Amino acid sequence: MIALAVSALVAAYLLVPYAIFRFLLGRFVPLRVLQDRKTEDLTRAVVTLLVVYLIALLLVWVVPGCRNHPFAFPDNAEQRVSDYQIVAGGLYSETVFRDYGGRFWDAFWRTTERQGRFICWYYLMVVTLAVVSGVAIQRYGAWRRYPPYAWLADVYLLPHISQWWVLLTPFAFSDRRTLVRADVLMTDNTLYSGEVADHFLDREGNLSGLFLANPQRFDRRSYFREQDAWGSARGLESFWRPIPSAKLYLVADKIVNLNLNYEPPVVTSEVLTRYLSELQGRYGKGSARKGITVSITPPERNDLV
Repeated sequence: MIALAVSALVAAYLLVPYAIFRFLLGRFVPLRVLQDRKTEDLTRAVVTLLVVYLIALLLVWVVPGCRNHPFAFPDNAEQRVSDYQIVAGGLYSETVFRDYGGRFWDAFWRTTERQGRFICWYYLMVVTLAVVSGVAIQRYGAWRRYPPYAWLADVYLLPHISQWWVLLTPFAFSDRRTLVRADVLMTDNTLYSGEVADHFLDREGNLSGLFLANPQRFDRRSYFREQDAWGSARGLESFWRPIPSAKLYLVADKIVNLNLNYEPPVVTSEVLTRYLSELQGRYGKGSARKGITVSITPPERNDLV
């Protein structure tokens, strides 16, 4: 009976709330896959839920509305201690259980109602923590410049997140329009490049595949042929060939090397013109304000090595 009671407590206070926490947090961000290591999983659950448990405990001990609801009934400290002693003794020894008789079941149901009350507030705190953590993780790019948040994110929030999601999305940037570009070398020495449109993970949380938008392939044969013929070759950009496909899927097992670059969104002349006009209207002096015209000229490129 003791073993059964301990298993029920572990499930009610650790496994179930941690599963709720991960389920709700997973609605906001992809999570790191749990490994088949029970001790590590239990340790992570304890660390995650310890503060929530203490807050819920404080609520049912101190806050009047939480002390009596739900499952309100007349109660006091002496009866509470007595009930726990009776229930523990009855579960430990069958002889003691028979001696208590009906007193055991009265104490058992009062104890169950107390635990049910605590679990209600405890699970509510778990849901609150999951939602707050999810929102905080989504704001990582914008809030990481604040030291307290950066410390909390590194110590507590980021360990829950899939590492591939951090690498292959603009997660760490305040502007969500940041492009993630990948240069991918395959096992057959083919080099591809493109924007990371999506990625896929297997059950163990390992990368299983990549979707590249606007894909290109590097023409290695022409590059080396030009080097052999002339002793030098044009710039590398001259040998990238567009692939006639909206998206290119690459199997992770065939990937030898993955190089990532993060590019901020392109600033157009219209955006700059509107922004500078607003600044002029806000801070410009005098009634005669000239209009603003902006043009963006790409830098000159030298394709020769």
